[in-house]
Amino acid sequence: MLYRIVNAMAHPNHTVTVTWSDGVTADVGLSPVIAKGNVFAPMADAAYFVENMRVATDRLGLEWPNRVDFSADGLRFRAFPKEAEAEFGAPS
Repeated sequence: MLYRIVNAMAHPNHTVTVTWSDGVTADVGLSPVIAKGNVFAPMADAAYFVENMRVATDRLGLEWPNRVDFSADGLRFRAFPKEAEAEFGAPS
């Protein structure tokens, strides 16, 4: 499926409330990704995380500086893992 993001709001606890083009809204936690460090390290700062997030111009994802981005589909599947299983099959 190709989702687009209608609205998104970043929160200091490293979650983002996302509304997709089909009207579904969910909180998506990004702490596990941020904990990996490297290019995600600046996002560990709550103010940076909130102040620098933006919806991509094409609405296909969320972006932060330094070319850090998360696709709308990836965020959707992170919020609803069973949808990913239904679309791609159960992980092996």
